[in-house]
Amino acid sequence: MNPIFEEKTRDGEIARALNMALHAFCVHSGAQIIMEGESVTLNFSRETAAITRALQLLGVRAGETLPAPNFDQSDLGKKKVPGF
Repeated sequence: MNPIFEEKTRDGEIARALNMALHAFCVHSGAQIIMEGESVTLNFSRETAAITRALQLLGVRAGETLPAPNFDQSDLGKKKVPGF
């Protein structure tokens, strides 16, 4: 596993957030939903590609095993972010 996911730096936090987003998109991509009476298949391939590219810019190789997201440890609702 890439050590960036353990770093207590800005890039480490960005990598963990991107990993959580990638996980959510992968889990829900391909799901069939019913919206306004019509069946729709969710497709997040563009979003997944953008996140994968961002992770590559942080030094994560394509195809590298990613850690399972720790949603409790990364509770963004508890972060003190100016303006939010």
